[in-house]
Amino acid sequence: MKKEIVIVAVVSIALLGFLYTRPKFVVKDEAKKTTEAPASTTQVEEGPDESHQDAKLTKEQRAKVSELLAKGKPSLDDLRTLGTVYLQAMVFDSAGYYLEQVAQQTQSVNDWHAAGDVYFQGFNLALKPASVERLAKKTQACYEKVLADKPTALQAKTNLAMTYVASASPMQAIQTLRQVLEIEPNFEPALMNLGVLSMQSNQYDKAADRFRAVLRVNPNNHNATVGLAYSLVELNQKPRAKKLLEDLLAHKDLEAPLS
Repeated sequence: MKKEIVIVAVVSIALLGFLYTRPKFVVKDEAKKTTEAPASTTQVEEGPDESHQDAKLTKEQRAKVSELLAKGKPSLDDLRTLGTVYLQAMVFDSAGYYLEQVAQQTQSVNDWHAAGDVYFQGFNLALKPASVERLAKKTQACYEKVLADKPTALQAKTNLAMTYVASASPMQAIQTLRQVLEIEPNFEPALMNLGVLSMQSNQYDKAADRFRAVLRVNPNNHNATVGLAYSLVELNQKPRAKKLLEDLLAHKDLEAPLS
């Protein structure tokens, strides 16, 4: 197999693996100013939405869940344990449900953040539209609690932005990510997500600029390297893309972003 084919195969696999964890929707134009209202987070239903989730637990985990639920109303520690058990089994909506109940009792910013993080993981992996919508709303509700008390919680605000891509107001994602960068221009996750959204909307020149910005902050961000290389291929700059990927495949230190 020719080296060029190997490079293309590696970049394709890496890119697909990264994009799989991103929202499965496209924002049409990053440069467009949004006039849409933020997505509503009210009327969020309670409880996990899958009836077969316990099948994902080990025998020991099912026994632990049954033991805790048999007590009747779980204590705060029981709720934390239930959340941890489901999180270990990667059943993110059930884990989020119990961690959200913890946050409702403690009203702690850290607990709201933890619940939002878990719901966000479930949102990124959800495939059914109903699950995507539900987990987006759950994520938004938790992160909004965080941001109400801590407006500079940039990771929460960045994750919140990405849930808007799956809403009726997807341009809200771009607006919110820009708000993050107004606070911290070099915040790596926000820059990375703007690059991904640009790439999803075929704005490869903007995507390349965003990925270069990521690499200026963190030269070892392999996802940004792959994203930049893919964008350069689409911009008909294949020699530069090839050099980036050859260095990545050789496990060399990544060079400074291409100008």
